[in-house]
Amino acid sequence: MTPLHTLFLKERRLLSTSGEVSLLKKDPWLAANLSMFFPGIGQFYAGKPIKGLIFFTFQLTLLISGVWSIFAPDGKILRGFIILLLAGVFYLFNMLDALLDVHHHQKHENAEKIPRKHKNPWFAVFISRILPGLGHIYLSRSILGLILLCISLIFLQLNNFSDILLFAVPLLTAIAIYDVYLAFPQHPTDKKRSLVAILAGIVFFTGLLGTYLPKWLDHHFEQFIIPSPSMMPTLQVGDRVLVTQSTNYQPQRGDIVVFHPPEALKDAETETAEFFIKRVIGLPGDSISVRQNQVYLNEQALNEPYIAQPPLYHLNSLKVPPNAYFLLGDNRNDSLDSHVWGFLPQELIFGKAYKISWPLNRVQSLRTTSF
Repeated sequence: MTPLHTLFLKERRLLSTSGEVSLLKKDPWLAANLSMFFPGIGQFYAGKPIKGLIFFTFQLTLLISGVWSIFAPDGKILRGFIILLLAGVFYLFNMLDALLDVHHHQKHENAEKIPRKHKNPWFAVFISRILPGLGHIYLSRSILGLILLCISLIFLQLNNFSDILLFAVPLLTAIAIYDVYLAFPQHPTDKKRSLVAILAGIVFFTGLLGTYLPKWLDHHFEQFIIPSPSMMPTLQVGDRVLVTQSTNYQPQRGDIVVFHPPEALKDAETETAEFFIKRVIGLPGDSISVRQNQVYLNEQALNEPYIAQPPLYHLNSLKVPPNAYFLLGDNRNDSLDSHVWGFLPQELIFGKAYKISWPLNRVQSLRTTSF
């Protein structure tokens, strides 16, 4: 049985003064809190499991489809953004739906949807999850609320400078909701304290996941802006490309790779950029030559429909050494590449460019069939 399931059961029951078990009236703001974790959970709590399953499945489908559309080589970026926007709207609607599902079944139909006269601890928890300190201000503990609010805003800004501080806001949120729930006049029992502590722990771990996920995506999917015409017509100046990073990546012929410049390239460039992008032509052990406006790989003429024009230079046959690669720009006659500065050591390769992500009218896969 999961902690959340235990929370549902415990919240619904309480020992009366006579020792008999009685059902508690469900709280609409607890339903909203549960749906804040993921759509459908609040509907389950409200006693509508089929609707809960539909909400859960629909949201999961939206998220998977949106992320795939943005990051998959053949996915459409605009469609992905639209789907994720729809997922955000549906997420908000789901919390409102869970709230109303419980509210409409209360005995007192005129009860406040947003509690003002009669303070509600679960409403305080809800707004504390949005921003720590709001629940305390709602409870008229303004000084503590403002302190928590200011600290939260400070840490949200510091997150941009150090990954170590990413845990701070989720931890502060968990502490705030635990404290604000216990601050209500009706003192909770030890069981209630334990349940709120479990909820706070879940809030911390889900908040931590939501905070680190964008960092994980940034680490595995980098975006680069094309600064020069050396890869035209495949890549235009100003195009943004998605690049995957992997320590196990083994470049294949035809791959477009982003790399750090070797020493020979640094010497050839007066203002060397931190990264360059070219196409892999030769692997370790391959023989490369350029003659009569044609690139030859292992004495076989390459069919290269992606180049701007045939190369106008000559290159005697070279053998690619171990752990190195021979790279050329698609704009052969306007590219500072391996025909000028030599072979690229494998350790300088940053990752594989696999998709143009911007502008929207140029979104396309960069996958090519190895030749």
